[in-house]
Amino acid sequence: MKQIVSPAQAAVLEKLQQTARGALGHLLWAAGGFLGARTAVFGEYAPFGLAVIGGVPPAYTLSAALGALLGYFIPVTGGGAFRYITAVFAVASIKWLLYGVLKFTKTPLYSALVALAATAVTGAAGAIGKSFAAALIMIAAESILAGAGAYFIHRACALREKPSPGLRSQELASAVIAVSIGLMALVPFRIGDISVGRILAVLLVLAAGRFGREAAGAIAGVAAGLAVSLCGPVGGSDTFYWAGVYAAGGLLAGVFSQMGKLASALALLLAGGLAAVLTGGSPASLAGVAESVIAAAGFLALPRALGSRLADLFSPPVELPRLDSLRKSLTMRLDFASEALHNVSRTVEEVAARLRRKGSPEFEEVLAGVEEDACKGCALRLHCWESARAGTLTALVDMSKAVKRGEAAPEVGMTGEWAERCLRPAAVGAALSTHFQSFAARQAAENRIDEVRSVVSDQFEGISDMLADLAQEFETSQQYDTELAGAIADALRAEGIVTADCGCCLDRYGRMSVELRIRENGMRQINRSKLMQLVEAVCGRRFDPPCVNKGRQEYHAVFSEKALLDVEMGVCQFSCGEARLCGDAYEAFRDGRGRYFMVLSDGMGTGGRAAVDGAMAAGLMSRLLKAGFGFDCSLRIVNSAMLFKSTDESLATLDVACIDLFSGRTELLKAGAAPTLVRRSGRTGKASCFSLPAGILREVSFDRADIRLQPGDLLLLLSDGALGDGTDWICAELERFEDGDAKELADSIAASARRRRSDGHEDDITVMAAVVRSAV
Repeated sequence: MKQIVSPAQAAVLEKLQQTARGALGHLLWAAGGFLGARTAVFGEYAPFGLAVIGGVPPAYTLSAALGALLGYFIPVTGGGAFRYITAVFAVASIKWLLYGVLKFTKTPLYSALVALAATAVTGAAGAIGKSFAAALIMIAAESILAGAGAYFIHRACALREKPSPGLRSQELASAVIAVSIGLMALVPFRIGDISVGRILAVLLVLAAGRFGREAAGAIAGVAAGLAVSLCGPVGGSDTFYWAGVYAAGGLLAGVFSQMGKLASALALLLAGGLAAVLTGGSPASLAGVAESVIAAAGFLALPRALGSRLADLFSPPVELPRLDSLRKSLTMRLDFASEALHNVSRTVEEVAARLRRKGSPEFEEVLAGVEEDACKGCALRLHCWESARAGTLTALVDMSKAVKRGEAAPEVGMTGEWAERCLRPAAVGAALSTHFQSFAARQAAENRIDEVRSVVSDQFEGISDMLADLAQEFETSQQYDTELAGAIADALRAEGIVTADCGCCLDRYGRMSVELRIRENGMRQINRSKLMQLVEAVCGRRFDPPCVNKGRQEYHAVFSEKALLDVEMGVCQFSCGEARLCGDAYEAFRDGRGRYFMVLSDGMGTGGRAAVDGAMAAGLMSRLLKAGFGFDCSLRIVNSAMLFKSTDESLATLDVACIDLFSGRTELLKAGAAPTLVRRSGRTGKASCFSLPAGILREVSFDRADIRLQPGDLLLLLSDGALGDGTDWICAELERFEDGDAKELADSIAASARRRRSDGHEDDITVMAAVVRSAV
């Protein structure tokens, strides 16, 4: 029978637990003060008892001081116990009396200054009668060690209040140095030449390298190596031996950490073995190899649960999205950037229009050049260019047409009043040819510059639209759940997957999506199915397979909550005349936000050129849609790319279908594409298009249609090669189709379309059939 505890009893139990925890803390810090006082550096100095008192939380100062007093009463350095006891009273008194008086007294720097000052003053008093230079150097070194130790112990103690797992580089350095100071007290405990403290130091370095990678391994190696080296006598042959071995071993352990615990351990053993060979097998190096082997064996025997805890400790903290303030700031910046780019585009157009009015070539310049070159000194000049100017201009315009046709002597075919009147027809024809050709070249260059300027302006406008779409999405559709994002990051870290970023958000309809940035080596350790299972277990929701894009050094994975609908896709494609390349290109994908996309593009003509145009249009449109950009701005970018791709005509149709897998709402968007056939509730219809393909004009837009699909409905995207015999027979095929396979439907329609072509003109054929199903 379950025992019922009253609120009063629960309060008493809680108070007893707090008392027990407090008593345990006092005992631990008393032990820490004792071990710090028993830790000797350079053979005759013991500053770390003072460092512990200076860095300990204020509530435990007295306990640490009592432990340190006991340690200094039993001298470990052979002399100077009195000055350390005096310093203990000084540090404890100053810290106790001044703590909280000023804000500065709660900082690590204050703890360091108190320990440093007390050590320096008592050290100076104890150095009377010794060599001044040597005493000054050693007092400075001991005081710095005491102050630095207090600083890092203070910072390490502050990590207890850290809300999230994982340590940044500075936090990790503080924690490792504080632990290394504690290990120094255990270095003198030996079994033969084997030191217990050094074994634990190697274990610390291995754990940091394996679970914190290169940075943590190097930090732990340098800190532990320096700490162990300080425990040796000044001038000893192995004074800094341990610092070099541990630093190199920690770095190598981190480098090979992605290959597992065994690889990290072998890397550290390799560093120790190489050092032993280089030192000629000295006793210190052989002892170091033996200690490394013992530590490596213990490290490999660590249980998996403890490994997960260590991974939480040494891995850097996951960056979680900051809530509304960051979203508002980002939205404002995106809006400002969008408006700025829109203004740039508009300014480019206005300046170009003004320059065009001022600097564009004029036909009047051709006429003036002909008059100057051919008619100068002619007796009839005034008559031809003033009295009979209309007839002269008419004749010159007619000759200009001959020049455009490529005639070398445009004056030869001229008749009428001008031909009878002109005294220099050959000179006029030659001058007209020269000046008109220059005029035509300048006009062609201006037109090409206008085309380039227009494309650049369109690119600015397209990017402006893209930024505006992003701002709209951030503003209206995202709510972040940081607690759940942290839980996901913790679960992945427990499986050895380190995420650089983790976000969990709900859209305006309450649909959840999860975005992860995972280091490339993390994805090698787990497949997508396992990754989805981990995310589902933490979130308590079902997700569709993730949409994963690979970056330079990491993967970007987007999970979308599993929808009510699913799409079965079937595609069949025939190249024109069994050619190797097909002018049609298609893509079908989920965007990770609960939408399914079908993209079909038909390049102009057939063969390789059409294949390039179709693949470029479909590929660019798919990439932009996957990135979350809107349809209109994506089409603008694709159109600009097609216009600027080459000097030759380059165009391609675009046919896009976007199915919302939660509601069934389907958007059909067409730019010059063939009709789309739809069967809903057993009845078949079609959506036609009157817009132009991409790559013809600057201004391009989609024809749109919205429909709603349900389980059992069909959607058919076709290239124009499948419509040689119309659409009636395809509609009949769709109405006869029962609950079959989408691929079989696409194959059947494509094969029939190929047989039915009776116009003597072959073309590429592509059929994309989508059957809407209920999600399983």
